[in-house]
Amino acid sequence: MADEQHFGNTGQGGDQDRKHDRDQDNENVQKQSADPDREKKRSPKDSGEFADHEDERSMEELHKAAMEREEQLPEEGNERGPWWMYAIIIATLAFGFFYMGRYLGEISDQPHVLFTTPAPSDVVPEEVDLMAQGRRVYTRLCQSCHQQDGAGVPGAFPPLGGSDWVVGDPERPVYIVLHGFRGEIVREGVTYNAMMPGFGRLLSDEDVASVVTYIRNSFGNEAPEVMPDEAAGMREAADGRTDAWTEAELDDFLE
Repeated sequence: MADEQHFGNTGQGGDQDRKHDRDQDNENVQKQSADPDREKKRSPKDSGEFADHEDERSMEELHKAAMEREEQLPEEGNERGPWWMYAIIIATLAFGFFYMGRYLGEISDQPHVLFTTPAPSDVVPEEVDLMAQGRRVYTRLCQSCHQQDGAGVPGAFPPLGGSDWVVGDPERPVYIVLHGFRGEIVREGVTYNAMMPGFGRLLSDEDVASVVTYIRNSFGNEAPEVMPDEAAGMREAADGRTDAWTEAELDDFLE
């Protein structure tokens, strides 16, 4: 009896629940029918219609569109450095220019002179060995033509040993060394005709005096020395001459 009451009550409650659900569904259907935008809000999936639209863009256009949506990465090497790095660079350059301007000194083709102590004016100049220095100059500039023994080359360069031009007036050999010699010259029946260049631009007054002294006291010659100040005076006396001497020109100049 108790069981019958229980099943009876249960069936009664179940019918009531199902009635309540039907009423609720009817109410929802009425609300949906009353909404005029219901059809517009329904998705293709709700209506059973699926939209499958074909994209007519090419693969290149699709790839380009995808790349445009991607965030562009900055190019490597164009990143701006920190401000303190530029400040250090500017400060270093400023200090470098200041230091060079303060301690570099003057611009000169002989910068070592700026750091040497000039010799006292009362220092006695060292005496020059004219013969030793003249031998070096002769070997370097004269020996190839006048030969080691001063014998010269027949028909081209006259001998120096026993030459009155060498042991006579020292002005003649000094001017020939300074400016050179050209044209024919006859010595002991032999004609010589070869061009001798001038060495005035290559040799100092001391070099000119030493080489003339050397040939005047070598190869059997004996004659007084020629001093550098004498060579300097002769150089100044013929200042402005650029051509080599002929025999006639040199004779006229010495007279």
